[in-house]
Amino acid sequence: MAGKQFDVNNVNSNISINSRNYSTLLQAFKDTHEEANRLALSNNRLKGLNNWLEGKVKELEEEMLILKIYFDHLEMIY
Repeated sequence: MAGKQFDVNNVNSNISINSRNYSTLLQAFKDTHEEANRLALSNNRLKGLNNWLEGKVKELEEEMLILKIYFDHLEMIY
């Protein structure tokens, strides 16, 4: 009889520990998920900025090439 009482207390103790562990893990998961969502949004904004900057660099490189050709042409004239 004493053995059965011990087993019931042990089971109740395990359930209590598992409930606390679950709550802790659930909160950690929620926090991690929120942070992942914030990072995803930030990453998307930075990708957009990067794409815009790459386009701007390409535009400036093309302008520089045109100006170099123009400069070379002016050197030949003078």
